[in-house]
Amino acid sequence: MHLSTRLGALTLDDWSGSPVALASLWREKPVVLVFIRHFG
Repeated sequence: MHLSTRLGALTLDDWSGSPVALASLWREKPVVLVFIRHFG
């Protein structure tokens, strides 16, 4: 299974707390996905 398929199945909250399916982000155009981890 391709990584984009596996990631696309995930749902995360956006900045306002609304759920967003990751696959919906790259349905129409390329996306750069960055995860930032906060320590402290």
